[in-house]
Amino acid sequence: MTILNVGSINWDRVYRVKHFPTPGETIAAASASLGLGGKGLNQSVAILRAGGDVRHIGGVAADDARMLAALASLGLDTSGLVLLADTETGSALILVDDAAENVIVLDPGANAKIPEAAVLQALDAAPVGGWLLMQNETNLLDFTLTQARARGLRLALSAAPFRPEDVTPHLHSLDLLSVNAVEFAQLQASLPKGVSLPKDLAILVTKGAAGADYILGDQVLSAPAHPVEAVDTTGAGDTFLGYFLARLDAADGVEAALATAMAAAALQVTRQGAVAAIPNLAEVHDFLASL
Repeated sequence: MTILNVGSINWDRVYRVKHFPTPGETIAAASASLGLGGKGLNQSVAILRAGGDVRHIGGVAADDARMLAALASLGLDTSGLVLLADTETGSALILVDDAAENVIVLDPGANAKIPEAAVLQALDAAPVGGWLLMQNETNLLDFTLTQARARGLRLALSAAPFRPEDVTPHLHSLDLLSVNAVEFAQLQASLPKGVSLPKDLAILVTKGAAGADYILGDQVLSAPAHPVEAVDTTGAGDTFLGYFLARLDAADGVEAALATAMAAAALQVTRQGAVAAIPNLAEVHDFLASL
């Protein structure tokens, strides 16, 4: 089925640095680049390149012709795109150090101004039982999840930037929650004493070089990471989730979807950038065959 992704679209300005600056320190970048990003767009591209069918709903500045051309070149269904006047396209300032770790500062821009009408139009056309994917980089999180559930869609939330108060009200309506290990610990710590996570909520926990876990009730499936030489980890979690959801929707099964997603993320971190670094399914299959 078509996966609806109500998600962020960003320009990513990436600076390569030897180390992250300390307070008051000014350092020179070894290089700088401008590319496509945003957790939402990363995940849509990952779904597409994993063989999935995805429709992206999001906002960009009406006068950002360069972004519109870039999105058109990706082959995504952007019929749900909203062009917004008097605002900037979302952007991210990303520092990547020599260890391939990153720090990110976001300006939401148009991502925070998606109109309800655009979401409702997409949801009304979605098939019952299809997937609705969201992150926490856009407005209308509560509205969209509530409206999608009322229409019989399955709900997946990539809960970043993570705020427990945004996530916990929806725990019993979500089908899939994706967090990293730090966010998972924060989520568990935020629950009232004696309250557990819903047993029927599937949780993906990414752990960087330690791999990932799929948790459903008392069941835990672990997928080890592949040893690769990381160049840039920006977007690795988005690649993992997009691939996992696409392959799950293609009825590959949880274990197979985990294996494919882990291989895709491994390839992605060996390349620079976010969207530009996401591999296609043939590349992932070749990588798995070489192991």
